[in-house]
Amino acid sequence: MEPQPRPAERAAFRNRPPLSPEWKRVIRNARAYYRRDRRSARKRPVRLCSRFSFADLKGDLDSIGELCGGFRWEDGGADWLHAARCGSVNLNTVISSEARNLSSLGIAGQLARRVAEKLKLRQDVFLAELRLDPVYAAMHAAKEARRYEPLPRFPAVERDFSLLLADGTKFSEVTKTIQSLGIGEIHSIEATDLFRGKNVPAGKYSLLVRVMFQSREATLTEAQISDFSGRIVAALEKQLGAQLRAQ
Repeated sequence: MEPQPRPAERAAFRNRPPLSPEWKRVIRNARAYYRRDRRSARKRPVRLCSRFSFADLKGDLDSIGELCGGFRWEDGGADWLHAARCGSVNLNTVISSEARNLSSLGIAGQLARRVAEKLKLRQDVFLAELRLDPVYAAMHAAKEARRYEPLPRFPAVERDFSLLLADGTKFSEVTKTIQSLGIGEIHSIEATDLFRGKNVPAGKYSLLVRVMFQSREATLTEAQISDFSGRIVAALEKQLGAQLRAQ
């Protein structure tokens, strides 16, 4: 018979504070699903959803980071993490070199294979170890500094760029290259898909980058969007050796 929660536990669960959408997403991605073995009463964890990657973990953490001014990722991590799939997480609000240590939140990445095998874990394991007090403080500061402005009168336009990039090229480099063009109408830059495998040359990976353009002065014309797009592709080709894949 399954153990039942005590009355006090049920009351605590009912009275718990509501979770934010970001935390709900993290919990949903981390949830293990179980099935009962027909030959015994023992339960086995099974994966009912798609295979996770370090990009999924980073995306979930970055969603939380948006609440406190953003996270900054740097190379490095503990020796029990996969050397190529880990990073240190920092607050994006660093004013001086002295504040750099205070901005460090922790590490995140994939558990190293040797550690996973020692623990008899057959599936890839992704985890993060963060100090939450600085996160809460940054969230409070971001909320206090929040200012409201009128909604844009003119529509935004999105353009997707399917790029072939050399392994080791970071999304932060793509972002910096695009931002260096100084196009004021760029509203946001996002990585929406990453792919390795069939039809992708060895030593490269495919990254789908979505750029949103918006002007507060007028509706952007197709000629303006084409000009912005051409400048972005040219800069990525020149500085990062990127190739534009056929859409």
